[in-house]
Amino acid sequence: MDQLDREVIESLSEPAKRVFGSLDYRSRQRMLKKARAMAKEEKTRNQKKSRVKKKGIEKQNKAKRKKKGSSFKNERVLFSIYETKELMVQSMQLLLLGSSVGDNAYEEKESAHTDDTQVALSREIVQKSSRVAMGGMRTLVQRNRHKKAQRRAAGKSTQKSAQAVQTGAKAGTQAAKTLVKTMQSIVRSVAANPVVWIVLLVIILLAVIVGAIGTIVGSGGAANESQDGTYQAQVSEKTESYREMVSEYCEKYGIDDYVDLCLAMIEQESGGNPPDVMQTAQSYYNVNPPIDSAEESIDCGTHELSDCLTKAKCKDPNDINGISLALQGYNFGNGYIDWALKNYGCYTKENAQIFSAKMCAELGYASYGDMEYVPHVLRYYVMNEETSVSNESAKTILEELKKNNTAPAEAWDVIEKGASLIGSVQYSMEKRQADGRDKPEFLDCSSFSAWAFHKAGVTSVPYGSTTATFIGSKKFHDISADQLQPGDIGLKSRTGETGGANHVGIYCGKLKDGRVVWLHCTSSSGSSLTGNTEGAMFGGYTNFTYFRRLKKWDKK
Repeated sequence: MDQLDREVIESLSEPAKRVFGSLDYRSRQRMLKKARAMAKEEKTRNQKKSRVKKKGIEKQNKAKRKKKGSSFKNERVLFSIYETKELMVQSMQLLLLGSSVGDNAYEEKESAHTDDTQVALSREIVQKSSRVAMGGMRTLVQRNRHKKAQRRAAGKSTQKSAQAVQTGAKAGTQAAKTLVKTMQSIVRSVAANPVVWIVLLVIILLAVIVGAIGTIVGSGGAANESQDGTYQAQVSEKTESYREMVSEYCEKYGIDDYVDLCLAMIEQESGGNPPDVMQTAQSYYNVNPPIDSAEESIDCGTHELSDCLTKAKCKDPNDINGISLALQGYNFGNGYIDWALKNYGCYTKENAQIFSAKMCAELGYASYGDMEYVPHVLRYYVMNEETSVSNESAKTILEELKKNNTAPAEAWDVIEKGASLIGSVQYSMEKRQADGRDKPEFLDCSSFSAWAFHKAGVTSVPYGSTTATFIGSKKFHDISADQLQPGDIGLKSRTGETGGANHVGIYCGKLKDGRVVWLHCTSSSGSSLTGNTEGAMFGGYTNFTYFRRLKKWDKK
């Protein structure tokens, strides 16, 4: 740490010092580097804006320069250092405390050294610079979180990464050309001032280094976006026992497909131990404390999570970036989401630490929330293994179905998941695996259909579903035979009981010769199109008379 860094730290406000002091050594060094880069960017901007004014001032001070000689030049160098220090202090204030607290720094700027225009750090530049500086670290943090999942999809990711690197290289080349042209223009206009010339050379060097790092780190790409796969909860039996109740309240608050995420949260919060399984005693929805039952806790918790997911603009249950922001907001209070979006653009482990330290400084607490809440929850929210259709007949049929029928992408995902079990899953009501989430061997018609939906990310359809589940579920609604489209379900009877009296399958559309195709799991079938008469298959089954569709697919 050099003298300038030490002076900057000493000049911070007391709350900012406390936040800075709570960070580890590496985080402190990164923070100082970011503040220095932001200060230099803002300094360059101010120099551009004040260049015309400075020319006038230079004329007025011509006589002074003749008298002072070289001493005036030294004064200019000292002022340059002073200016950088002041900008760094203001940058650190904003990075450590956020713009809502750091705004005071704009009003506390001293008005000394009036020979030059007063330095003012614009909020827009600070926020833009902060987002750029945080980008590299944000990618690294997210990539570490998902590296295990990425290894499973290594073959698929390699091609995407290569394309991303090529695109990044092209973008980097174009950016470099633009930077060179801009800097050449600036250099020509200030070449007569040796001090400014030296400063600009330093800025160019820093910009090239930062750009190179950004290109290399950014090429990871996929780690900073929603993953292609789907996720499921891997929790204790005690926590799993709340699935039906969680599903009910998730549906109530419009987050049907986040059932598994809620279960992962319950596992982290309480391990499923009642009554307050989602730790909602301090929730703003707990209007009648204390929490007396698991149902009351789940009601409050799912309601609050729904708010957090909305505020975080989470796209779907596979959007890990959005989910991470929402989860930390659930733990800290959703005010964190506004703060993180405004100052950093997203969640990172680093800004969770900064926010926690900030709140401790403001409230006088020794600790605030769980800074590791996101990784703590996500260890129970695990990416599904990739599946593929291996049966050759099934591949051919699926390709033809997609050419001859239209449906939401989510519907084809369900069909493809189910088709991946053709040739590997046998039919059995007695041996069926109610929770056959990983490589099941025995399923019946309903658990097979549920498996396909759940693995495709429709986690509101539980693995252990029965025909009664599909008949009574409020997530589906009735349709007529002439409304069928791929992804809809069919049953033999609207009133038939679970067991041999009923059957359920997934509609897949029509082949080019007009034959209707269903995906189902059965004990015996003479209408199989995939060569097997038992187990999972594509078939020309004709005994379905009652049809239902996921309500949300009507909105696609």
